[in-house]
Amino acid sequence: MGINPAKSIGHVATAAGKGLKQTAKAVGGGVSRAGKKAAEVAQNEVSPALQDGVSKAMQTANQLTTITKKKLFGPISRECVESGTFALPQMIEIMSASNKRPIDLEFEAIGWKSTEGKLEVLHIYEDDLDAIHCEFYPAAASKAGSIYYVDQLNAHRYVNLAKYLDVITEEKKAELLNIAYRLGAKHCHLECREEKLSVKSGKAGGKVSSKFHVGEATVNVTRSGEIEGALDRYDATITLFSQEYSGNDNPQYPELHWYEHDPKILQLIEARCDESNELKCYRAEISDTQTVTFDLSTAINVDIALKKLGAATNFKFEGQARNEKRRKLTFVVEF
Repeated sequence: MGINPAKSIGHVATAAGKGLKQTAKAVGGGVSRAGKKAAEVAQNEVSPALQDGVSKAMQTANQLTTITKKKLFGPISRECVESGTFALPQMIEIMSASNKRPIDLEFEAIGWKSTEGKLEVLHIYEDDLDAIHCEFYPAAASKAGSIYYVDQLNAHRYVNLAKYLDVITEEKKAELLNIAYRLGAKHCHLECREEKLSVKSGKAGGKVSSKFHVGEATVNVTRSGEIEGALDRYDATITLFSQEYSGNDNPQYPELHWYEHDPKILQLIEARCDESNELKCYRAEISDTQTVTFDLSTAINVDIALKKLGAATNFKFEGQARNEKRRKLTFVVEF
C-alpha cells in the first residue's frame, strides 16, 4: 500500500509539537531556554525536511499524472517521429490542424497511434505531415479527413483508400501497355471476363417460376407449389484497353512491378526477346494470385479498421477483393 505524503507530514508535525510541549514542561513551564532551543531545531531541521517531502511528493504525483496521460492518449512528438527509429504503420489518418486534442496541445504532439481491429493507425495533423517522409497519392490541396493505406509495392507511398482500387487498377493497365510497347508490339488489348449471377423468372399458368443455382447444383424452390426458381451463372467479357503501335523488331526488357512474378508475362518477355524463334502473337490469361490488389484477410482488416474509425464508404473492400478474384484477365499482344 502506498504512503499518503500529506498524512505522514501531519503525523510528523503533531509529534514535533508534542515534543516541544514536553520539553517546556520539563524545565518548569513557560518557554525555557531548552524550549527555545528545541523550537530552533524544529525550525531549522524539521520544517525544511517536511517541505522537501511535500515537494518530492508533488513531483512524484506530477510524474505519475504525465505517465498516465501518455499511456491513455499516446501523444507522439515530432522528435519521436523524426528520430529515425519511428516505424510508420500501414494506415494513416490525416487530421485537421484546427481541431487538435487538448492533450496534444499540452504535450506539443503532432498526433497519436491507435489499434483498430488488427491494424495499427497513425493519426497525424495535416500541418505536421512534413515530419514523415512519404508520398501521399493522389496529390490534393488538403488531405485532412482522408485515410491512406501503404502501397504494397512502395513502402514510402500511401494511397488514398477512397481511390485505392482505381489507382492500382490503372497502374496495372499502364504496366501491361508498357510491356507491349517495350517489346515492340503492333497491337495489344486486355480483356476482362467476370463471373456474373442472374435470376431468371417467368410466369406460366398464373404461377411465378425461378431457378436458383447453388454451387454446381440447380435447386428448385417452391412455396405451396407455386414458385420455382434458379440462379444462373454467366460470363461477362469487356475490353479494358486496346492499343495500336507502329511496331519494331528491337524488343527491350520492360520494367516490372505488379507482374514481376507472373509466369505468363515472364514467358511473353522471354519469348519475344528470343531472336531464334520470332514471336508473332501471344495470348494468355494472367494469374490473379500474383496481381491481386488486396488479399481477402487484408481487405477484411481494412473494412474493420474503417468501421471503427467511423469512416463512411460506399463499398466494402472485402467485396471488392472477392470480385477481383473472380475476374479473369486475358492479355493479347501481336507483333
